Amino acid sequence: MLEAIAAAPPGRAAGIFIRARAARFPGVRPTMQTETGTLELTAENAVPGGRCLARHEGKIVLVAGALPGERVRVRLTRDEKRFAEGEVVEVLEANPKRRDAPCPHAAECGGCDFQHADRDLQLSMKRAIVADAFRRIAKIDVEALGVLEGPEAVGPEFGWRNRIRLSFDSAGRPGLMARGSHDVVPIDTCLLPRDAFRETFLPWMRLLPPWRKATLRFDSEGSSVLLLETADASNAKDRKRLGALTKGMEPPPGMIGLIADGIPLAGRRDLRFRIRDTELRADATSFFQVNPDVTERLVEVVEGALGPERGALLDLYAGVGLFSACLGREFDHVTATEADSRAARHLKHNLKKAGIRGEARSEQAMVTLRMLPRRPDETVILDPPRAGLTPEARQALVERAPGRIVSVSCDPATGARDAGLLVKAGWTLRRVTALDLFPVTAHVETVSELVREDAGGDAAGAVTEETA
Repeated sequence: MLEAIAAAPPGRAAGIFIRARAARFPGVRPTMQTETGTLELTAENAVPGGRCLARHEGKIVLVAGALPGERVRVRLTRDEKRFAEGEVVEVLEANPKRRDAPCPHAAECGGCDFQHADRDLQLSMKRAIVADAFRRIAKIDVEALGVLEGPEAVGPEFGWRNRIRLSFDSAGRPGLMARGSHDVVPIDTCLLPRDAFRETFLPWMRLLPPWRKATLRFDSEGSSVLLLETADASNAKDRKRLGALTKGMEPPPGMIGLIADGIPLAGRRDLRFRIRDTELRADATSFFQVNPDVTERLVEVVEGALGPERGALLDLYAGVGLFSACLGREFDHVTATEADSRAARHLKHNLKKAGIRGEARSEQAMVTLRMLPRRPDETVILDPPRAGLTPEARQALVERAPGRIVSVSCDPATGARDAGLLVKAGWTLRRVTALDLFPVTAHVETVSELVREDAGGDAAGAVTEETA
């Protein structure tokens, strides 16, 4: 390799070097194609999904493995009439903030998108992703309007994740899915979960009988529950056999429960999280934020978006009560709604333990919006799943017309869509805050603060497609 680099022209040496070390750069892989089968492109800004936008003869090309400003050679993986997709096979001119990926599995594993970018560049790309989503989907230029804030580096870049889901290959080795496929990449390490996963749990999981998938969850006390899945959840005989083999193994320190296909095998299934001095209990199968350090900041941002009116709080998609339990004490009355029955039971417990005045309801958000009597001093917090609000829930929210909405989203695209439709329905977008809840991935959390003109205060005119 060194001889090839020495003999190559200066502009080609870097390309030879990068191809030889492709495993260190996510999205950069060796190729057997000739140069006539690839395109040379200049990457522009990052877009949702972790790719960079480039252009070729008037066509948009979404490029995996590129960083903004780089000149890259790209192999197309999809070519449609109006757009194409591709992956980098050679970096001709690198972004100065490109780095060697710290994880040895980064090139193949689909879990991380930005390991090849330093932290500052990751943050700027995530800001660009949020701005692009609002500009393209909501037709609102949040950058030009000055309402976009963040993201900032809050918490560590690695070791933050309290949940990881592994698959097992045909040889029984645990791993993560390859980028863009259902193939399992066996792993020796993963830098995102806490140290105990790499040091204790991963070696133990290599000894497990042939389960199909395993999800490990940690809580704030360092306890963990392992959720196991068979290839066929309806096959009770197979589950019983695998369960007996697993229960015969000595569990790692701190593992307090085993669950197979939703059925307890051993121990307990409750996890305990502490956010801002509020203890929250959650079932091991229920949703909770995966990054505890940035979750503290998320609650702080939501609190800042609540405004001065603290009469009634309606917490929709409440989960186990992250926002209503941590912030509800300042309100006269709180109604928190969660459709998942297990999460709703813990929601009720958590609100009571936190001393919240109000009620927990186990029902769909749309039902609460339509059935609960409306109060004029009402503030609504939304934290829907990745798909965002359903059309029915969104229509019910518009008809209810609360004075203030705080919309939390883990997907900039659906978060922008919902915020844009609410703006068109009469709300003003006061602020969008981006949070780096998922470092080294393309995922980014957003909090949108929306108020109605007739809700009082100093709200400016509504942002619409015409004014954006």
